[in-house]
Amino acid sequence: MAASGATLPKFDKDHDVMLFLKMYDPKTRSLNYCGHIYTPISCKIRDLLPVMCERAGFQQETSLILYEEVKPNLTERIQDYDVSLDKALDELMDGDIIVFQKDDPENDSSELPTAKDYFRDLYHRVDVIFCDKTIHNDPGFVVTLSNRMNYFQVAKTVAQRLNTDPMLLQFFKSQGYRDGPGNPLRHNYEGTLRDLLQFFKPRQPKKLYYQQLKMKITDFENRRSFKSIWLNSQFREEEITLYPDKHGCVRDLLEECKKAVELSEKGSEKLRLLEIVSYKIIGVHQEDELLECLSPAASRTFRIEEIPLDQVDLDKDSEMLIPVAHFHKEVFGTFGIPFLLKIRQGESFREVMRRIQTMLDIQEKEFEKFKFAIVMMGRHQYITEDEYEVNLKDFEPQPGNMSHPRPWLGLDHFNKAPKRGRYTYLEKAIKIHN
Repeated sequence: MAASGATLPKFDKDHDVMLFLKMYDPKTRSLNYCGHIYTPISCKIRDLLPVMCERAGFQQETSLILYEEVKPNLTERIQDYDVSLDKALDELMDGDIIVFQKDDPENDSSELPTAKDYFRDLYHRVDVIFCDKTIHNDPGFVVTLSNRMNYFQVAKTVAQRLNTDPMLLQFFKSQGYRDGPGNPLRHNYEGTLRDLLQFFKPRQPKKLYYQQLKMKITDFENRRSFKSIWLNSQFREEEITLYPDKHGCVRDLLEECKKAVELSEKGSEKLRLLEIVSYKIIGVHQEDELLECLSPAASRTFRIEEIPLDQVDLDKDSEMLIPVAHFHKEVFGTFGIPFLLKIRQGESFREVMRRIQTMLDIQEKEFEKFKFAIVMMGRHQYITEDEYEVNLKDFEPQPGNMSHPRPWLGLDHFNKAPKRGRYTYLEKAIKIHN
């Protein structure tokens, strides 16, 4: 007896079959269970259509499309409604599933217009965690995607979650040996999401990384990431990353920098690119120099700064820009922020000292402890003459030694700053990932 007291319908195990019914709605992309039925094996498919319409709440004359759900990744359409169940369904047995949906032309505009599309999508469905590459240990957010999606479909879905333009996103693979972003993906990547996730273990969380851009990815990919230091008008440094044209020159880099920093109100509005090694300026790069010639290295840093007004135009016969660096006792122990200083032939060195004190904003009592030296080829010679007058030849490269850095003015004083700094040339620790 049934729980309600009613007698269970008679079931002939040799001639009857129990079927489950499901209704697919393309508009909501959902599958709805519509119960089960007992019916003779000899029953024709067409005889079941009224029952399906009733279970789904459709009008009796509603045209239906039917499928047999063989297994999650295999759904076959039933073509002939005038044949018996044993001929319409493959290897008919109790518990077989028939999925039906309205035969509506509007279904074609749906993302998953048929039940077969729905089951295929369900089979390939995967949860992916997207983490912001620019945020350390970002927990990210989960998006349900299809393994069959291409790059743009993934980008479009993630962009909707972030409320941005898909073209303003860049994606990165996950590193195979540790948790972190790997190589960037090109916007014209031809593989599928399955290809990107193939190295993840079955139960391992699937993770990809992204970063939001300020320019379209098509433009961004033609640019180069250039890390440098910006020296502002307060003589303070900050790290910046610029994206000039990868085939451009230093001039293009400086123009990009102008868009990213704040220049002095009454400054020259002209920038220059310096190369710094071990806290010493070793050169100023010309504006027409190709960026591809400026390869990054752990031993050097590039710095961009606004050219002071008094250094924009130089009299080549009587004026010169010299590199200035800080050291304490040993010239190889440089530290601090190096800078360029304009000197004039024959000017009093006391005037040079005054300009340095003003530039560095050092109190008189502290500045009295400074000693000054001309450093050339690793050797330094202190300036001890009170009435020393600047001789430009003292700062010119020595004949026959063009491979050595030009002489520089050293400021010998105690280093009050922390020992570890930005312009270090020491090797970093090597990490070995098993």
